[in-house]
Amino acid sequence: MAQAGELGDLLRAALQHPQVRAAASQTGAAQAQKEAATGRYLGNAVLSAGSHQYEGQHVVGVFAPGAPGAPLISDRITQTGLTYSLPVDIFGVIAANRERAQHDLAAAELLYRQQTLLKLHQTTSAYLTLQALLKQREALVIYRQRIEATHQRIRKEVELGRAAGVDARYAESELARLVADEAQLNGALIQAQADLAEASSREKFLPTRAEIHVPAWESVTADATLPSQIAQARREAARAQAEENRQALLPSLSLDTNYFRNSGGGDHRDTWAVGGVVSLPLGVSQYRQAEAQRLVARAAAEQSEAAERDSARQMASLHAAYDAATADGLAMEREAVYREQVAAVQREMQRLGSQTLENLFRHEHDLLDARYRLAQAKARAGSAWSAAQVLSGLPIEDYIARMDAK
Repeated sequence: MAQAGELGDLLRAALQHPQVRAAASQTGAAQAQKEAATGRYLGNAVLSAGSHQYEGQHVVGVFAPGAPGAPLISDRITQTGLTYSLPVDIFGVIAANRERAQHDLAAAELLYRQQTLLKLHQTTSAYLTLQALLKQREALVIYRQRIEATHQRIRKEVELGRAAGVDARYAESELARLVADEAQLNGALIQAQADLAEASSREKFLPTRAEIHVPAWESVTADATLPSQIAQARREAARAQAEENRQALLPSLSLDTNYFRNSGGGDHRDTWAVGGVVSLPLGVSQYRQAEAQRLVARAAAEQSEAAERDSARQMASLHAAYDAATADGLAMEREAVYREQVAAVQREMQRLGSQTLENLFRHEHDLLDARYRLAQAKARAGSAWSAAQVLSGLPIEDYIARMDAK
C-alpha cells in the first residue's frame, strides 16, 4: 500500500537544500538593494563629533567680521553636528536606479524559483528512477524463479536420460547472465539513491509507492517560460542601468544643510548653513561607461530573444519525449500481457518436449524486456513532465501537489 504523501515529503525536504537556501539569500539581498535604492529619495544624514588640541589659540566656531562681541578662542576645541543632504531627482537618476533594483529583485525571485524547481526535479527524477528499478527488479525476480525452476527440471531430466546435458548447461549460463543483470540493477539502485540523498537528504531511500504517477501535459508558450522571464528581467535591469548612467551625465542638484555646536574656552558657538549644490560630470570615464552600459543593454535584449527561442526548442523536445514515453508505456502494457500469455504456453510446450529450451528462454526474455521497457517508459514520461515544469516555472506548491497526487 502506498504511503500518503511519500513523494511530497521528499520534495518538501528538498526545499531545505543549501542551494535553495542560497538562492533565497540572494533574493533577500536583492530586496535589500531595492530598499536602499528607494532610500536615496530620503537623502543622506551624517552625525559627527570630534575633538582637536591645537598648538595655539584658534577661533571656536566661526567669527564673522563685524559680528558683535569678541571672538571665542581656545587651543582645545570640540565639535558636534549634523549634516543633511537631499538630492533633487530632476532627471530621474534615482528613479532609474530604483527601477533597475526592482528588475534585479524580479530576476532574483525567478532564479530562486528556478533553483528550487531544479532540486524538486532532481528529487522526482531519482524517485521515479527508483520506482522503475524496483519494478524491473520485481520482474527479474520472477524471471529468475522461472529459470531456476526450469533448470531444476532439466537437471532431473538429464539424470533420467530424457534431456541432453547441453540443455542443463544452457540453463546454467542463463542463470549466470541473470546474476550479472542483478548486479547491474543493484548498481543503478545505489546511484539513484545517491542522487535522491543529495537532493532530499534521505539516505538509502526506497519507494513504497508501487505505481509510477505521470501527470497530464500542459502546454506553455515560449515567452512565458522561466528562462525567458529571467532573461526579460535582466534585459529590463540592463536597460534601466543604461538609462541611469545616461542621466547621470546631466547636471545634478542637491540641497544641503548642517548644524554644528563648537565648544572651547568655557563656552560654545553654534554654526549652521543652508544651501544647494549643482554638479556636472566632465570626465571622459563617465561618458565611456555610459556607452558601455548601453551596449550591455543591447546585448541583454539579444540574449532575451535567444532565451525565448531556446525555451521553445527545449519545450518542444520535452513534449516529444513525453509523448514518445507515454506511447511506449501504453504499447508495453499491452505487450507485457501478450508475452505473459505466450510465455505460459511456451513453458508448457517445452515441458511436454514440443519446444526447445532456447525458444522458451527467448520468450521469457522478451517478456522481461517488455516489463523493463514499461517501467522505464513511465519513468521517462514523468521525468520529461518534471523537466518541463522547471522550464515553465510552475509554482512550487503546485509542482509538489501535482507530483504527489495519487
